Amino acid sequence: MPTILLSKGAEILLMQFHEAKGDRTGARPGESLPAEAFRKVEAESPGVDFEGALESLLEGNLIQKEGEGYSLAQEGYDYLYKRVGHRVGEG
Repeated sequence: MPTILLSKGAEILLMQFHEAKGDRTGARPGESLPAEAFRKVEAESPGVDFEGALESLLEGNLIQKEGEGYSLAQEGYDYLYKRVGHRVGEG
């Protein structure tokens, strides 16, 4: 399995699936969030560059577009919980 490299902004957006479920439950593939959840975290994180973050998650098949929101793909689950990637700029 190839290593997935994400920007800080993309990783923060992906983490919203986990944050919505909490540490006890965790997110599962197929669970979805509305697009406004991502816009909200962008507004709450003014020092983070989110330019292209959502697109990179879609292109990497970590999330999938579903209607007005996004769902967590198996690859996104693996990134969050199986440590198969890291943020760009970290070793």
